[in-house]
This record gives sequence, C-alpha cells and structure tokens, in this order.
Amino acid sequence: MSKVLCASITALLITGNLSAFAAANTYTDLDSCFKLKSQPAWMEIGGRNFYGLANKPDNKDTALNIICAYTAKEVEEATGKKFSTDEFFKKYKDLQVLERNGLSPDKVNYQLFMPDPYEIKTGNKLSLAPKELLDNSNISISTNKNGKQPYVYLHIVDNGDKEKEKVKSLGSSIDMQIAVTSANNMLYAVVSTFPLPNLKAQKEKIEEATPFSKKKVRGELTDGNKEKVNGYIASRKAFLKGLTFFTPVKATVPYGFDDQLLGGRIRIPEDWAYVQANDDTIDKNIPVKITLAMPWNGVSDFLTYQAETNKTPTEKDISKINFQKIKEVALFASSRTKEKTTFAELFNNPVLTNLLIDKFIKEGANHPSVKEFVDFKDVNAKSDFGDSYGTIRLTGHGITKNNFLINVNARAMFTPQNFGLTAYISKDNQKMDASLEKILGNIKLLKK
Repeated sequence: MSKVLCASITALLITGNLSAFAAANTYTDLDSCFKLKSQPAWMEIGGRNFYGLANKPDNKDTALNIICAYTAKEVEEATGKKFSTDEFFKKYKDLQVLERNGLSPDKVNYQLFMPDPYEIKTGNKLSLAPKELLDNSNISISTNKNGKQPYVYLHIVDNGDKEKEKVKSLGSSIDMQIAVTSANNMLYAVVSTFPLPNLKAQKEKIEEATPFSKKKVRGELTDGNKEKVNGYIASRKAFLKGLTFFTPVKATVPYGFDDQLLGGRIRIPEDWAYVQANDDTIDKNIPVKITLAMPWNGVSDFLTYQAETNKTPTEKDISKINFQKIKEVALFASSRTKEKTTFAELFNNPVLTNLLIDKFIKEGANHPSVKEFVDFKDVNAKSDFGDSYGTIRLTGHGITKNNFLINVNARAMFTPQNFGLTAYISKDNQKMDASLEKILGNIKLLKK
C-alpha cells in the first residue's frame, strides 16, 4: 500500500478533469474493519485496505482524504517494534500528559507519533509523505478525539520555499495532515492533503510551528484565500467525522465497487485498485459513471511523470508518462440518460445499426487523433440488437508510439435509455485472468 498519496494523484491524472460528484453513501471495509459515511465527492479511489475521496471546493484545485489500514504485522515490519492497540493508547495517554504540560513529545519515544515512519521510501509499508515535504515543512503534533475515537494529529505544512531544487517537484505548497489511531490491533492513518495559496504573492509569511501548537502554522490569509482553505478544512473534518471502526466480522461482501446499472457489486482482483467518478460535463443529458481498475503494483509507477511536473493533466505530453509497469486495466462505464428514448433508434433497424456501427468504429480507429497514440492493425466489431437490449463487441490490436502492442476487448450494452461498457485493455502478451474474464462476461446492463 506504499505511496497511497501518489496513487490518489494518479487517480486524478488518469481520469482527467471530470467535475461531477459521486453520490453520498456508506463505504464499509469488512477486512480492515472501518466504515465511512461519506459526504458527496468528486471522485473515489479504493483498494484493499484503503479508501479515499477527492473534493473540489472551488471546482479547480483538489483536496484528497484517504484512510489507510495496516495490520500489526505490517506496522511491526515497518518500525521493528511490536504493535498493539493497547500499547498505542498507553502511549497516547502519555502524549496527552506532555501536551498539557507543554513538554516535548519526543519524551514519549513512540515512532508512530513522529513523521519519520511515514516517509515514502522503498520497502516502507507505511509510506505516505514525500521526503521533500517532510524536509521542507513546519510540523506540529497534537491530540484530540473525533467523537469517542482518539487521534494523534501530525500537521505538515509546506514552508513554500520553492527556490530549493528538491522541493520544486512538489508543485504548489501543500497542507498535509496525518491522523493516526488504532482499533482491533490495527493502525489507521487518515491522510488529508490540499494545496496552499501562494502566500508570497499576498506578502505573508508562514509562521513557525511548535510541538503541540494548535494555532495555524501558516501566515494570516487574505479573505479570498481564507474561504478556499476553509473549504478544504471542512472537507477534512467531514471525512474524519464520517469514520467509525468495528470489531472484525466474517466478510460477506466481495472486494470491488458498486455500479447499480451494471448489476450492483462488481468484483475485481484483490490486488487491484480502482478510481470512480461521475461526470455530466460531456452532455448534461447523459451523465456517465466511470470506473477504472488496474493492478496495484503498477499504480505508483504510473505517476512518475506526474510527480516531476507542475503541469495540469490536460497540459501534459501523454507520451512521456511512464506506462511501462501498467500491464493491464479494466474500464467500466454506465449511464441512465435523462430521456427514456435516447438510444431507441438503435433498435429500429438492427441491420442498419450493425452497418453504421462497423463504419463508425473503422473510421474512428483510423482517425488522426487516435493514430497519434495507437495505430490499430486489426479491429473487429459485432453487434446484436434485439427487443430493447443490444450489445456491441469490439476486439482489436494496435501498436503505440512507444512500439508496444496494445490489445482491446470491449463490450458496449444498450437499452433505449441506458448505456453500459466493460473493456479490458492489456499490453504486449498479457492475458486476461480467467476469473476476471468470467466477471466481465457476466455483467449485464440494467434494462429499466
């Protein structure tokens, strides 16, 4: 689960500039024993033992809130010390005593209350914060309860010194909070990040942070910047407030994500992660839920280029992004249109529909904008439209600009009002896992 923060930014990169919101719901992770009653969000990202939401209070910059769960074994491997919930709360009480008396938190001598264990580095399962951020930030520590659940808060505020070469890769200055707690002999880290305004532009300074300081560790903000930051902070507090923990129960819900139009719960391999967003920016009458899933071991590598540039996703040279470790992805999409007869014409003349679809796909595959990235050598489409339900199966192979083979196996589904899509895209000779192939093959679009 290393580089969770980076994986979250990956989610923003691979889905571009979608701007709609996922519906509020309750997310339950039976394996990691946490539940999140979430506020509406721009995007959600999920994986085995972590779950997060992205929000855009001003419809521009993004705030990320993620909960990560670690087993006692993972914590012990990272720290070299035995871990238990009882020990965590014993140290928590010791920290409270120091806080009340204004003494240094170092006297507790507990690694998990310090920033170092959360530095992103190879082999560290607790990796959450870039070294450049930890080395160039004001860091404070405090204790508090959220409801009945005690937390230790590490507040990390980028000092904004972009003159240093090592900090330039971080892009804008960042406010990051890592709130740690424990239950069921597991460690939970709630990570929250958002970009800070350019304080130099408003001629303000970052204030020095001190251990246990509950005052803002940033300079006074102008009214405009204050409103934006308050929106980010509200998102951070709402995420924490929605979290609860429960005793372990036998798992009854398969790992995956929900898409009601595609049949409800969709399973994905346990070593995969996913991002999901709703979008109505293309057409207000055709809102689309989009989910992209891929193996976890390739996610952080996918972000290499993102971490090295300050450009927005739409400004990037896509050919420079590191796709080499991404061997396969699965794409899911669904839409219930505003009009009940949006796709009705497809069912009026199935023969004509088949001809038009074949023509459309061949022209699309050979369009210059597509050929700029993939030169398709073999594309086949087959449609089957019956009584108010139709499918289009698409297979193809092509060569990318980086000279590797890409394979596409997709199925689009239609009713007069609904649309659904499942697609498996792989690189070179990567074959679809039999269980995933069965899952994709069994997905049916809701007819009503």
